[in-house]
Amino acid sequence: MEAWDIIVIGDGPAALHASASAAKAGASILMMSADSLGAGNSAAIDGIAAPLKESTTKSHRDDTIRAGGFLCDQDIVSERISQATRQVDLLERWGVIFRRDADGIPLVRRAAGHTLPRLAGAGDALSRETQQVLEEQCMRHGVVRRGDQIPLQIVHTDEQIHGIIALDMSTGTVNSIQAKCVIIADGGYEGAWTGTSIGLGLDMAMRTGMSARNLEFVSWTPMAVPGTNVVLPVGMLSDGASLHHPNGNPLEVEEFADTTSISIAMGAQNIALDARNMGESEKWWSQTSELVSTRLGINMARQTIPVSAQASTTLGGIVTDEQGRAISGKWSRWFTGLYAAGDAACSGIHGAGMVAGNRLLDALTGGHISGLHAAEHASKTTFSGRAALETQLGVSEADLDFEMAGAEEGPVQRAGALFAKLTEIMTSHVGMNRDAEGLNAALEALNSLESSAANLHIDDSSRLFNSNLLEALRIKAGIRLAKATVHSALSRTESRGVHQRADFTETDSEQMYHTLVDIEGNISTLAIRKGSAGSWVLTPEE
Repeated sequence: MEAWDIIVIGDGPAALHASASAAKAGASILMMSADSLGAGNSAAIDGIAAPLKESTTKSHRDDTIRAGGFLCDQDIVSERISQATRQVDLLERWGVIFRRDADGIPLVRRAAGHTLPRLAGAGDALSRETQQVLEEQCMRHGVVRRGDQIPLQIVHTDEQIHGIIALDMSTGTVNSIQAKCVIIADGGYEGAWTGTSIGLGLDMAMRTGMSARNLEFVSWTPMAVPGTNVVLPVGMLSDGASLHHPNGNPLEVEEFADTTSISIAMGAQNIALDARNMGESEKWWSQTSELVSTRLGINMARQTIPVSAQASTTLGGIVTDEQGRAISGKWSRWFTGLYAAGDAACSGIHGAGMVAGNRLLDALTGGHISGLHAAEHASKTTFSGRAALETQLGVSEADLDFEMAGAEEGPVQRAGALFAKLTEIMTSHVGMNRDAEGLNAALEALNSLESSAANLHIDDSSRLFNSNLLEALRIKAGIRLAKATVHSALSRTESRGVHQRADFTETDSEQMYHTLVDIEGNISTLAIRKGSAGSWVLTPEE
């Protein structure tokens, strides 16, 4: 049986930074991804928010908390934003080529949700370069990375981590792997709306009995191209691109609107992106221009592009504290050895809404902090639960055989068709505007879809590089997470941030709390930590 100090699930910025930080601190790290190595995610697409030209971090903190509907954990906001300049500096030192201004420092622009210029980036190269330099840091510190590893189950006793069970698709074997700590950082589940990838880590954590926080909050982007899977970078709007009605009139939005507010203003109207007047900034988006030309046959320098709103990021996830530890039930209780970072975590920085650039900031800072604390914890504890791992290995083998056996009776279902139905349900009933009637209809449809998934047919009977099996596991996880989201959305009877209820249009000051939901749909609440004694606190009246 393999044994590692820390297992990190994921391959994006949060997972890479957590792995490199923990390995640098002396821990042995196994990093695994269900996809091929290097796939990463799009967390860097909007740039990174940092107050590089501000004397204090106050304005950045204020913008973050207001966009978050005052549901942010303000100590976390202060801590994350205080590290923003440092993270930009580290990325630059490691090799990311940021755009620079006349003073020779990284150029910052005003972006969605910000009152001042603070979005730094490298155009459409930022995602690729961030992924590359973080991979290099992992190699430098001896992190072992494996792709095509499907996490199946967290093994624990009384909420203390023993390790995980995972399918190695490169060999076709199911393995039990002992670990002192597990860091879940494989992304969110916005694929339930878009039909793209769904991270398995959050669902796996919820199947241990943990509750997830704030699943009702989903951020939207106004830059999706209808009828395709192409999503354009929001950062283009900071470089001169603009949104217009078909008659040429600009889309009217409130000042300092975040991306979800812009998406709500678009509604069901026909809106076009005009990127013909970006000037010198155009060269920083050359890859996007090439993609649009190749996929859509549109020349961005001469033609406008039709765009619509689409879910971009789920803001809820595993409850974490300031150290990245997974909290179980109340703030004083820790699921020992379990951590989360990035989109899989609900760290408290976003609250009920998100400003541009804070997604990558949270991924980098959250990954770094969780990696450091996990390494410290691993140095003080011993391996445990070997017998439990061996027992659960047999259970997981049997469950996997059952998954692959397919339907014994009833109509045969395939993952692709179920994904299409899932996205239709979520976009129709759990979109930017919701009401009790639509949410209850979604829950009924999801229950029916879950029954259909029991008859899911897997064409490939082999465990070797079986992408059909991976998608089958993802659709089942997506349905469970979608149901939990609907339960959470039904429980919040107000409009706050990105959660807009057509039947409860006002913000309710009595609902200033986090919503917790478990895998069975049971709802509870968690208090907001506004700020420790003597620390700075922003209230809705300010």
